[in-house]
Amino acid sequence: MLCTLKIKLMPTLEQFHALLETMKRFNQACNYISEIAFRSRTFSKTKIQRLCYYDVREKFGLSAQMTVRAIGKVSESYRLDKKTLHNF
Repeated sequence: MLCTLKIKLMPTLEQFHALLETMKRFNQACNYISEIAFRSRTFSKTKIQRLCYYDVREKFGLSAQMTVRAIGKVSESYRLDKKTLHNF
Protein backbone atom coordinates (compact mmCIF):
# COMPACT_ATOMS: atom_id res chain seq x y z
CA MET A 1 0.00 0.00 0.00
CA LEU A 2 1.37 3.37 -1.03
CA CYS A 3 0.82 6.31 1.28
CA THR A 4 1.56 9.83 0.14
CA LEU A 5 2.06 12.77 2.44
CA LYS A 6 1.95 16.32 1.16
CA ILE A 7 4.04 18.75 3.19
CA LYS A 8 5.08 22.36 2.81
CA LEU A 9 8.75 23.16 3.32
CA MET A 10 9.49 26.20 5.46
CA PRO A 11 13.25 26.67 4.96
CA THR A 12 15.30 29.42 6.48
CA LEU A 13 16.82 31.90 4.04
CA GLU A 14 20.12 30.00 4.17
CA GLN A 15 18.39 26.66 3.55
CA PHE A 16 16.37 28.21 0.72
CA HIS A 17 19.53 29.36 -1.06
CA ALA A 18 21.22 25.97 -0.54
CA LEU A 19 18.16 24.20 -1.96
CA LEU A 20 17.97 26.58 -4.91
CA GLU A 21 21.68 26.07 -5.66
CA THR A 22 21.23 22.28 -5.54
CA MET A 23 18.28 22.48 -7.94
CA LYS A 24 20.33 24.62 -10.34
CA ARG A 25 23.24 22.16 -10.25
CA PHE A 26 20.82 19.27 -10.81
CA ASN A 27 19.35 20.94 -13.91
CA GLN A 28 22.81 21.84 -15.20
CA ALA A 29 23.80 18.20 -14.77
CA CYS A 30 20.67 17.13 -16.68
CA ASN A 31 21.61 19.45 -19.55
CA TYR A 32 25.16 18.08 -19.57
CA ILE A 33 23.91 14.48 -19.56
CA SER A 34 21.37 15.32 -22.27
CA GLU A 35 24.12 16.64 -24.56
CA ILE A 36 26.17 13.48 -24.07
CA ALA A 37 23.17 11.22 -24.65
CA PHE A 38 22.04 13.14 -27.74
CA ARG A 39 25.51 13.32 -29.33
CA SER A 40 26.18 9.63 -28.76
CA ARG A 41 22.58 8.62 -29.61
CA THR A 42 22.52 6.68 -26.34
CA PHE A 43 19.19 6.83 -24.53
CA SER A 44 19.25 3.77 -22.26
CA LYS A 45 19.61 4.69 -18.58
CA THR A 46 22.30 2.09 -17.93
CA LYS A 47 24.29 3.03 -21.02
CA ILE A 48 24.13 6.74 -20.22
CA GLN A 49 25.22 5.93 -16.67
CA ARG A 50 28.27 4.07 -18.00
CA LEU A 51 29.15 7.06 -20.18
CA CYS A 52 29.01 9.87 -17.66
CA TYR A 53 28.20 8.88 -14.03
CA TYR A 54 31.60 9.61 -12.47
CA ASP A 55 32.16 12.70 -14.60
CA VAL A 56 28.80 14.18 -13.54
CA ARG A 57 29.43 13.46 -9.86
CA GLU A 58 32.81 15.16 -10.00
CA LYS A 59 31.83 18.08 -12.23
CA PHE A 60 28.57 19.04 -10.47
CA GLY A 61 29.23 17.81 -6.93
CA LEU A 62 25.98 15.83 -6.77
CA SER A 63 25.37 12.89 -4.48
CA ALA A 64 25.17 9.40 -5.96
CA GLN A 65 21.38 9.34 -5.69
CA MET A 66 20.95 12.75 -7.34
CA THR A 67 23.32 11.77 -10.15
CA VAL A 68 21.38 8.57 -10.84
CA ARG A 69 18.08 10.52 -10.74
CA ALA A 70 19.45 13.09 -13.21
CA ILE A 71 20.47 10.30 -15.57
CA GLY A 72 17.04 8.70 -15.17
CA LYS A 73 15.28 12.00 -15.83
CA VAL A 74 17.23 12.51 -19.06
CA SER A 75 16.70 8.93 -20.20
CA GLU A 76 12.98 9.20 -19.50
CA SER A 77 12.68 12.46 -21.44
CA TYR A 78 14.21 10.86 -24.53
CA ARG A 79 11.67 8.02 -24.53
CA LEU A 80 9.10 10.28 -26.19
CA ASP A 81 11.33 12.32 -28.50
CA LYS A 82 14.80 11.30 -29.63
CA LYS A 83 15.01 13.78 -32.51
CA THR A 84 15.80 16.96 -30.58
CA LEU A 85 18.20 17.93 -27.81
CA HIS A 86 16.33 18.29 -24.51
CA ASN A 87 16.98 21.16 -22.09
CA PHE A 88 16.11 21.21 -18.41
